[in-house]
Amino acid sequence: MVVMLGGMLLRTPASAALPDLTIYAPSTAPQVVYQSFATNDCTVNEGCILPGTRRLLAFTTETRNVGTADLILGNPATNSAFVFDPCHNHYHYIGFAEYRLLDTNFTLVLTSRKIGFCLEDVVRWDTNANVNPNRLYDCDYQGIQKGWGDVYQNVPCQWIDITRIASGNYILEMETNPQRSIAESDYSNNITRVPVVIPEPCATLAANDDFANATVIVASPSSFTTFNACAGKETGEPDHAGNAGGHSVWYKGTATSNGVVRLSTSGSDFDTLLAVYTGNAVSNLTLIASNDDIVLATIKQSALSFSVVSGTLYYIAVDGFDGAVGKVVLNINPPFNDAFTNCQSLTGASGRTNGYTIGATKESGEPDHNGDFGGHSVWYCWTAPASGIASFDTIGSDFDTLLAVYTGSTLDALTPVASDNDSGGNLASVVVFNVTGGQRYHVAVDGVTGATGNLVLNWMPASRLTIQPLSSTTYSLKLAGGQGTYSIEWSSDLAHWTNLTTLTLSGASQQYNDTGAGSFSRRFYRAVRSP
Repeated sequence: MVVMLGGMLLRTPASAALPDLTIYAPSTAPQVVYQSFATNDCTVNEGCILPGTRRLLAFTTETRNVGTADLILGNPATNSAFVFDPCHNHYHYIGFAEYRLLDTNFTLVLTSRKIGFCLEDVVRWDTNANVNPNRLYDCDYQGIQKGWGDVYQNVPCQWIDITRIASGNYILEMETNPQRSIAESDYSNNITRVPVVIPEPCATLAANDDFANATVIVASPSSFTTFNACAGKETGEPDHAGNAGGHSVWYKGTATSNGVVRLSTSGSDFDTLLAVYTGNAVSNLTLIASNDDIVLATIKQSALSFSVVSGTLYYIAVDGFDGAVGKVVLNINPPFNDAFTNCQSLTGASGRTNGYTIGATKESGEPDHNGDFGGHSVWYCWTAPASGIASFDTIGSDFDTLLAVYTGSTLDALTPVASDNDSGGNLASVVVFNVTGGQRYHVAVDGVTGATGNLVLNWMPASRLTIQPLSSTTYSLKLAGGQGTYSIEWSSDLAHWTNLTTLTLSGASQQYNDTGAGSFSRRFYRAVRSP
């Protein structure tokens, strides 16, 4: 058996434990969508798609490791199997998967490919697999544990271009590790096939095409994604933002209180029009506010704000300038600190702030935080009051966060300082790094594979857990650091952790004596701060 590790070929006995990769068919969920691509889009430069508006068969791939050993690729920066992509600003594993469209006679119609940019533990599908609160593999040290799977969803090149394909019945064939560049125990299960039906173009109209079928907005903040290529313009419908458009979709919501509502189409991939109305029919509307382009040189998306009256029903239309179509993203009250230049200021040596990433976007030139594509980042800026060691975490957030810290004054010229995914347990992230007094740091919070939610960001001087033997059976554990409640845990294998006690810091350090240490040949300790 030959194993490739870091670009080198190593021989291993045939009986050695190996990973085994397969694509889980039930999670595929193929759908036909329309999306627009600029000539300078990374996916165009990489050869995944042609520029313009394309019809795509999009789907999810959940690559599972069903083998008896972990798949370990390690640090992509030191593994020659990876290539750094300056457009996406991260490493790619070339040829991780190949996607094919077959007809019902299994004749090849089209071929596409997926460039693996991050192989990591995302889903624990095997209930007997390692329950590690801190996933073993992420974008900095890549791999997939046995019993775990990696998921690609809503990421670049996760599609087959079917723009010129006739309607009918087809088979989506997905193959992981097609070049056999990763040693596996079994290659026979690398191919997964799923039947798909490709309808006639726009055989089904967009669900919220008509004013009468407007999508209901039930919460704020919120974000909606749809496609307007199969939407039209109704008789009597006004020109939104002063342009004829031609492919509008509709939303509606009732204000629950007086105030100001902000809307944006940031994240859409075409030149949008945005308008807000009151009224009871598409031909009898009163314009409240509208916008064509955000007032920035190259931005063709829309944003506006308007005052609302409690109990009033408002209608929102999104269309395309001069009939443009593509992916529509409508954000209701997106976060103020979505953009790098609008970072929220943090002050003091310690503190806590609440926020959300719902409706946030990823900017052009923005790095992939902790190596994950993400897609919904918010920004904070903090000037260290003194030199020392600082700790930032997202403990208390309700989604799988990414956390990264940088120095630098512009988005496309940042210097990474620290990043993390999941070190805080329960999908929270923690970074600990040396700081220089007076230095300004930029902190980004994003979600793994595009996850969004409500976030909590904590910062404080780094906590320290020191251990001192008192006898052959007793160890003294002393915890010092930022305010909060901490669980003191122990482990014999660094994979399974048991709670010993809970300590609360409010300024002074706290101590706990572990009297059971002598029963084990080795004992590891850690302190995990509670939300």
